[in-house]
Amino acid sequence: MKNEQKPENSTGSLSVLKNIKLPSPAKAVQGSLDWVKGIFKRDSGWKVLSIIIATGIWAVVSISVYPTIESVYYNVPVKIDLENTYAEANQLDVITASQETVTVRLSGNRSEIGEIKTEDLTAVVDVSNVMMPKNYKLPMDISCLKGNDFEVVSIEPDSISVSFDKIISKELPITPQLENVRIASGYMSGDAEVTPSTVTVTGPQDMINSITKICARVSPNKELDSTYEFTTDELVLYNENAVISDDNQMLSFDKTAFAVQIPVFVRQTLPLEVNIINAPEKFDLDYFREQLVFSVDVLDIAAPNDKIKELSSLNIGTINMREVDVGSTFEFKAENFLPEGYENLTQIDTITVTCPKENIQKRAIAIKGKDIQFINRPAQYEFEPVSSGMTLFLVGDKEQIASIVREDITAQIDLIDFDMQEGDHKMSVGFIISSYDKVWFNGGDGIATPKIIVKATIAEPEEITVE
Repeated sequence: MKNEQKPENSTGSLSVLKNIKLPSPAKAVQGSLDWVKGIFKRDSGWKVLSIIIATGIWAVVSISVYPTIESVYYNVPVKIDLENTYAEANQLDVITASQETVTVRLSGNRSEIGEIKTEDLTAVVDVSNVMMPKNYKLPMDISCLKGNDFEVVSIEPDSISVSFDKIISKELPITPQLENVRIASGYMSGDAEVTPSTVTVTGPQDMINSITKICARVSPNKELDSTYEFTTDELVLYNENAVISDDNQMLSFDKTAFAVQIPVFVRQTLPLEVNIINAPEKFDLDYFREQLVFSVDVLDIAAPNDKIKELSSLNIGTINMREVDVGSTFEFKAENFLPEGYENLTQIDTITVTCPKENIQKRAIAIKGKDIQFINRPAQYEFEPVSSGMTLFLVGDKEQIASIVREDITAQIDLIDFDMQEGDHKMSVGFIISSYDKVWFNGGDGIATPKIIVKATIAEPEEITVE
């Protein structure tokens, strides 16, 4: 008879398990935390190792779970390159652009995107359709210096406004613009001058062609009583309507410093007078001057210094008595008689002087050649007029003219400058009329002394008689 083994009683086994005490889940977690804390308290090296391990695990999980990412880049610079474009071929340049930087959002592999920095990116403007001067709204594309792969999610803004025009240069005159400059009482200012007087402006063709005036502005808040020179670097540009704004610094100038000179004159009203030449030796000049009639008696002038205050009259020119006939008139241009720097304040450009004709007569008197006297004659020469004589015209007070006889007139030739040569010589004849002070000689052609032909010969030696 076999011995049969009885199975273990399951009820007994359960009773054994029931006697084993297991910790609750909360206590298990807490126990683990206490164990970890114990490690950190016992060894700081474990701390570092744990952080490294955690970071590595996070990186692996991130790459595995999220391989593609997006990244935003701010202040990405905008680039407008015209090289080898239609714009360059048409000599166009960028005048203004609405953006200098943009914000870019990129998408791509984490390893590619992670290496890109803002300074690696450029927003390149598409200028392929720019062919003429005007404003364009242009798209952009993003380039990366490192050549990484990515997709452009967005560009903010997605386009920019760019103005194109030709750049030209033009030389323009400069006009002075004076502000807060006062002139002292009794003085006046002349036309201000700018040195240099022109400037070459370079900039957009439309803007350059719109300029109607360029001014050098000075505003010193100063009172002037003499000529003064200011310096300035301020240029003001005008078009037909207003001042041209150059806030964007689109214009450049070949000169930047200018001198503005303001002439300051002393004002004076002066009586007019003339010089008298070729009057007879004892002629009464005061009598003659009193007979002259000026088209204006005074002239308003201005001069750049106080010397004008020392003038009692203004000399406008010279009257040659040889040219004066009955009622003769002479014209004098202001531009000829005003000294340099003096300004005529009137609208009178020409002054006429009329010689006397009331109680004035003209008379012709014949002078014979044999009546001409020679003074300062060299002893070894003899002189004889070839001409038989000449006609002399006298003008003057009619009473004195009527009283003159031939003997009142002395005709003579001065030989002080004779060249000591035989033959015919043309010599000047002078006249003296000593008894009359209101009569003068009229030569018609204005020649001071008429000329005649005189023959010079060597004198024969005087014969000596020996008794």
